[in-house]
This record gives sequence, structure tokens and C-alpha cells, in this order.
Amino acid sequence: MDGNIFNNNSNINEEKPLSNLRDYLIIFFQHKWTVLSIFLISFLVAVFYAINARDVYTSEGSIKISIPKSNPLTGPLFEQFQEFGSDRFIANELEILKSRTLAEIAAKSILDTFELSKRHNDFFILLKDRKHPELGIAELEELIKKLQKNVKFEQKRGLDIIVFKADSPSPYEAALMVNAFINAYYEYNLRVNRTRYTLAREFLEQQRESKSRDLKNIENALSEFQQRNNVVALDEQAKTLVEQLSNFESQMKAAEIEANAKQRALDEFKKQLAVKDKEISKYIEGLSAEPYIKNLQEQLAKLEVQKEVVIAQQQIKNPENDPNVIQYNRAISELQAKLNSRLSSLEQNLTAYTPADLRQLSIDVLKLDLEVQSAKAKASQLKDVVKSYEARFSKLPVQSIEFARLERDRLSNEKLYLLIEEKYQEAVISEKSIPSNVQVIDAGIIPLKPSKPNRTLIIFIGLILGAGLAVGYIFARKYFDVTIKTPEDIQRRGINVLNWIPDAREFEENFDEMHEVIVVNRPDSIPTEAFLSTKMKLQFSKLLDRKIKSILVTSPTPQDGKTFVCGNLAATFAITNNKVLAIDLDLRKPRLHRIFGIERSNGIIDYLFLNISFDEMIKPTFVNNLDIITAGTIAPNPAEIVSSKTLQELLERLKDMYDVIIIDSPPTISVSDAGVLSSYVDATVLVASINQTRIDLLNEAINILKSVSDSFVGVILNRFNMTNGYGYYYKYYYYYYGSEGKKKRKLKKTETNLN
Repeated sequence: MDGNIFNNNSNINEEKPLSNLRDYLIIFFQHKWTVLSIFLISFLVAVFYAINARDVYTSEGSIKISIPKSNPLTGPLFEQFQEFGSDRFIANELEILKSRTLAEIAAKSILDTFELSKRHNDFFILLKDRKHPELGIAELEELIKKLQKNVKFEQKRGLDIIVFKADSPSPYEAALMVNAFINAYYEYNLRVNRTRYTLAREFLEQQRESKSRDLKNIENALSEFQQRNNVVALDEQAKTLVEQLSNFESQMKAAEIEANAKQRALDEFKKQLAVKDKEISKYIEGLSAEPYIKNLQEQLAKLEVQKEVVIAQQQIKNPENDPNVIQYNRAISELQAKLNSRLSSLEQNLTAYTPADLRQLSIDVLKLDLEVQSAKAKASQLKDVVKSYEARFSKLPVQSIEFARLERDRLSNEKLYLLIEEKYQEAVISEKSIPSNVQVIDAGIIPLKPSKPNRTLIIFIGLILGAGLAVGYIFARKYFDVTIKTPEDIQRRGINVLNWIPDAREFEENFDEMHEVIVVNRPDSIPTEAFLSTKMKLQFSKLLDRKIKSILVTSPTPQDGKTFVCGNLAATFAITNNKVLAIDLDLRKPRLHRIFGIERSNGIIDYLFLNISFDEMIKPTFVNNLDIITAGTIAPNPAEIVSSKTLQELLERLKDMYDVIIIDSPPTISVSDAGVLSSYVDATVLVASINQTRIDLLNEAINILKSVSDSFVGVILNRFNMTNGYGYYYKYYYYYYGSEGKKKRKLKKTETNLN
């Protein structure tokens, strides 16, 4: 503070980064209790939450998903293509896991578990009402929503592994939700993979039961006919014909049943494929309808049926050694090889151009479509054979034809039943042999320790958040508060700061108008030292041939403390053996008389209006060498009075009588009086108040004063806070004079007690 009082722009620019940092520190010290409150509240809220937060347990389980492969009985086709498109396949499975269908399966499983266990204390999230566990678990629809919300799924990066996670205040409930979803997905996946064989098995099971009833009925009818007509058996020729006819008839019906069973599965698979991709479904239909394939299937069916006819008619007992049968087998093998080659080519094309998640379904649709066509072709060939045998059957003797028909039906149904039974058992085995492409790696276990909350982390976050909010508050105050905080706020704008006056309220316990003249009431205080320093700087603030005798004290706006500064500045000049006069020319709201305890009447206005004499206007104060001229009676036209020549002549007369004249004027922004008065004096001082005066208004006031005269010498900062981390000079002075002052007050108190 004791440096050059004149503005030095180069030094100011060099210290700008340091000044900016100092600005923030000053804001901190000025609002330290608010900043500390923000920090402590945030920190204590975090501590309170960390202490009272409910423990949460996390259960985890994991599964590995593989792209579905073919029936292990027939072996996988083109297994080298299985891994292509794995990410898309896993993404589709994740969506299935999030579906309502799977959540419903898991919810029903949990409901069954709850009914069996009745362990109310082991449930929390899934209850109807957490406050009343006796009400039991939630209803199905609500339970589904809770499961979808609380069970999470994520794929491990780069792997075909999905992790299931569930959080709950109950460790048992967390594990139960994870395992319910894992089991639901495993069963769902297994059911989807076995759809083809399940549909075939269900259809064959129905046919098996139906044919069993038909066989029993025909056996009963045949037995009744034999008893009624006393017939034991057919002749050899009729018996052979009936056996052959029933054999081919049973094969024909079995082929038709097989075609219907596979058609049922095909329709279901086509429906699934059409939902996912209609274009692929149409493409497969075009492949299966290829004339070359149909021709091969028809030729194969014809050769197989012809071989069976030859074996039946010639009653060949060892078909594997018969030349005719061997020839048929060779021709059938050649056709089958051609058909297999074409099928392999079609499957390769289908695999190459089909997304991974639809590849197996597309291959199944193609195979089933071709199998249905093959079964229908065989049934058609057998139908022709049955017709030829029926023609021969109709030529049997009349007395034998009814018995032969019954025997034919019995044999036909018996053989058909045996064929269906064989196919049914094959379907059961095939269905059971299809594995799930889901492998459970880890089931959810009941966690022993809570995973949340991390109380240390919460407290640490509260600490960081509190500090962040406190710092944010400081930055917000800096950004939005445009009032003066430090002398640098003014110096950066090229404005001279004469001095800064500490807040007198910090040094005077009963600070009021009767104690505002602090240089007299507290001569050992820091504000007194500040006014003495200000007096010295004012005397050398302008390079004039004569010393400054008249000083105008004004401010940009009301409540900046100009009257306080004016009174103490006048008293400062007076106690240093100067004859001083203080004039109150704030003719609208005069207050200077109050701080000196003098009546306002008989003031300058009364003198200018010739109501009192010159000597009556000037009044002494309780400060030696200091007189005062009060404002007097409030006039209706202050601006005219201030601008009058009479006032100018009065001021010139008074300058000859006193060493220094200190004038208190109205605020500069409010009225024009200060600007006019500044042209009458040697020096004009603006009083600005820390944390109150806006910088833009200070600039405006300076511009007004400079536009009228060149008397403006600088700014005095009032109400400077000694605890704002600024002003080391005053701090050292405070420690020195403050400690000495305490000693003096203590000594004075002791003397009073002794007296």
C-alpha cells in the first residue's frame, strides 16, 4: 500500500494473474462462513447417507451361449461357419433375456418357490408392500415388472458369456432372482431348440393312440366274424395277397403320417422364419421347388417301392444277396448320392448368405421341406401299388372276401401301429438328444457380504462434492457480482486508488453516528492510521504551485460512506495542526452535522438566503481546529444554489480563512451537484465501498467528474474488510497497534478498578 500512488499500467498487467487468484481468495474470506456451510452441509449429508443407507447384496451368475448346431445323431453340417456373426446372435439372445416372456417364466418359478418356502423375511423387492411383508409376494404382472427392472444382463467383452446380476437388500432374494432367470432361459432355449422334434413327437403320439384304438377295434371285429362264421384261416393264396396288401397299405399310411408330422413342424418353422425375414423364407421355397430335386425324389421313391414289390412278389428271403435287389440298391445309391450332393450345395449357399442367428432355422426349414416332399413322393408311389393289389384283392372268392378284408385291416393296422411306434420312439430319442446351446457356468449364490453402499466412497464423494460446490459458489460470486472487491478491481481500469479504509465497525464496538469520527474516538486504530496515510497522499496527489486547500468528497451512489470519510478526513487534517472547515453541501439529504453532534439549523442555505450572519453560519466541533458549516434549512432548488455565483464567492472567502476545506456533496450518479462542485475545488475524491459499489457505476461517476473539471485525483475504498486475506501492510499494523491498543485498554481498566 506504501508504493507509488500514481497508476502504473505495466506493473498492474504483470501482476494480473496473481491479482485474479487473490480476487478469489478475497471472495473466500469475505464469504467464508457461507462457503464453509456449503462444504459442511454437503459433507454431512454424504456422511448421514453413508451411515443410514441400507445394505444391498449382489448375486451374479453366468452362462455361455453357443450358436445352435444340428441333431447330434446326424452330425453338424459346415461347422466351420458357426462362429461367423456370433456378436449379432448374442445381441439377439440378450433381447430375449429382456423380454416379457422370459420374465413371466421366471416370475411363475419364483411364485412357486414362495408358495413352498413361505420365507417372508427373505424377500424385500418382490413383496407387495415392503412395510407389510405378511401380505406376501406381488401379483404376477407386478412381479414381472419388478424382475425386468432389477435383473440386469451384460455380455463379457469379446466372449459368448452373459452375466446375470441382481441387487437386493435380501441376499437370498438376489440369488433367487438370478437363478430364476438362468433356469427360465435354459428351459426356454431348450424348448426352442427341440421345437421340430417336439411337434413331430406330439403328432406321432396322437397317431399312436389313434392307431392303437383302431387295431383293437379291428381285432375284435375279426374275432367276432370268425366265431360267427366258424372261419379259422384264409387259404394260402389269399393269405399271401392280404399280407402283401396290408404291408404296402401300412407303409403308405406311415408315409402319409410322416409327411403330415413333418409338414406340421415345417409350417411352424416357416412361420418363425417369415416373422424374422420374409425374403429368406421365399428364397428357401424357391430352392425346395427346384425341378431337378423333385425329379430325383420321385425317382428314388419309385425305385424303393419297386424294390419292395419285387421282394414281396418273389418272396425273397435274403434280399441283400439277390441280384435284382442289388441292382435296385445300386441305382438307389447313385440317385441318393446325386440328391445329397445337390442338398450340400444348397446348404452351403444358404449358410453363406444367411445371418448367423437365422442360419440353423433356415437349414431346418429347407431340410423339412425336402423331407416332406420325399415322404409325399413315397406315399404316392405306394398308393399306386396299393391300388394294383386292391384290384387283385377284389377278385377273391365271395365267401372269403369279407374275412380277407377284416384280416387285411388287422394286418394293415398292426403294421402301421408298429411303424408309428417305431417312428414315435425315434422322435422321442431325437427330441431328448437335442441339447441346449446354453451352458450354465456359475449359478447365483447367496452373497455373504453386501456390495453396496461403498460408504468410504460416498463420504469421499461428499467431500469432493462439497469442495466443488464451495468452489463453484466462489466462482459464481466472482462471475455475477460486479461490485468492487479489491483495489486491483479499480487499478486494472487505470484509476488511481488513493487508499483503502478498513471497516470501522470491526474496531468500534458501539459504532453509531456519535462514534463515526473514529480518528478522535480511536486514535490508535487501524482506520485512524489509514486516514493519516490518505491525508498525506492527498497533499501530494497533484503537482500544483500551491498546496491543495479545498477537497470535494463524493461517491457514485448513496450508502458508500462518503460522509463518514468526509468527517474523518476533516478531523485528520485538524488533529495535525491544520485549521479545517467541513462544509455539508449535500443539500438534499445532509448528514455531516449528525456525526459531530450539531444541529442542522443555521447552515449555509440560511446564510445564502440572508437569514443569518456569516459568523452564525460557522460552528465549532468537539475536534480542535475543526469548524463545520451545516446544510441548514432544506431548499427546494439545491441545483440552483450549488451553481450560484454567491456560493463560489463564499468558498473563495473561506479558503482565505482556513488551511483546508473539506466538502461533502451528493452522490455523483444521482444528481449533478457533485460535478458542478468539483469545478470549484482543488481536488475531488470518490468514495467507493467494498462489496457495494458497482464498478460500472464507479466508471460512470469518474467520467462525469472528468467531463466537468480536472480536479479528480482518485478513489478512496471504504469498508475494507481486514479478514479478506488482503492488505499485508494493514495486517502487520493491526498486529502491532492492535496489541498495543489492547495493552492500553487493559491498563486503563485496571486503573479504573483501583480508583
